[in-house]
Amino acid sequence: MIDAGDSMFESYYFAKGKEASAKLRAKTVIEHTSKMGDYYYNVGVQDFTAGLSFIKEIENQSNIYFLSANLYDDKSDTLLFNDHIILERDNLKVGMFGVTRELQVELTGVKVDDYIVTAKKKINELRSQVDILVMLVNATQTHFGPFVKELSGVDYIFSSLDGSRTRPEIQQVSGKPLEYKMGVQGKYIGRCDIEIIEKGKPIVDVSNQKMMLDVFSQRLKKLQERDPNRKIEDIYKNSPNVLASIERFRAGIASANSTLSNVTNSSSFTLFPLSGSVESEKKTLKAVDQILDRCKKLDEKSVAVAS
Repeated sequence: MIDAGDSMFESYYFAKGKEASAKLRAKTVIEHTSKMGDYYYNVGVQDFTAGLSFIKEIENQSNIYFLSANLYDDKSDTLLFNDHIILERDNLKVGMFGVTRELQVELTGVKVDDYIVTAKKKINELRSQVDILVMLVNATQTHFGPFVKELSGVDYIFSSLDGSRTRPEIQQVSGKPLEYKMGVQGKYIGRCDIEIIEKGKPIVDVSNQKMMLDVFSQRLKKLQERDPNRKIEDIYKNSPNVLASIERFRAGIASANSTLSNVTNSSSFTLFPLSGSVESEKKTLKAVDQILDRCKKLDEKSVAVAS
């Protein structure tokens, strides 16, 4: 699991009287997400809502791999977190580093170096050591977008802070790092599948082609269900619009297969909605509901004390 940051708190400040419940929510999010596997987390601006000590507490009590290449202790001038990590997966070396654009809070003891300058330094340092290089960035595409050409040494950019999320059906621009974002509402989780046949060759995003292949195949299957024992053309011989759609679906499938067969190294991105209907996560949902009930009681107690 990788995270570009800002998953712990809804804002970079506490709503009055909700400090305790916000901290409990943050710990719950981190605890249950980390159960999905190794968790690599770029520290973002909103993660400092409860202060540096809160993040360090979580780091010391969990197996979260907090990353940041440009957040320093302003007294000792040492990095507050690991600046990068290199993983080995299926005979591939994957390098990963994180940067944060800025801190929007007065945070004593923390210094932020320029995130673009830092990113370029990490690219120069890591590119020759790895097969795939990933940048986690806590900044909107509006902010880091103008510098993407300077960051061309990375293969992937995963960002946080943007309100919108990446649409797999939209083709990524060739020759640039592949960019992905999840939005800020926490309603989706993204999965990135990578297939490397020949190291050193470009990685091509085929999300659009795979989605086209799946959608058109499902539509043809649905049409065939009307009569599985007859040719689909015979079933709809009196429906010219349906026949035209069938031809379009087949053409789309052929085009997708042609593209996929000519790609050496591929990458595809899929969004999965996070909802209560996921059967395997019923236990987690129940635990989260219990925490939310505790949060509600904490807020009610805080209001009662204040009044």
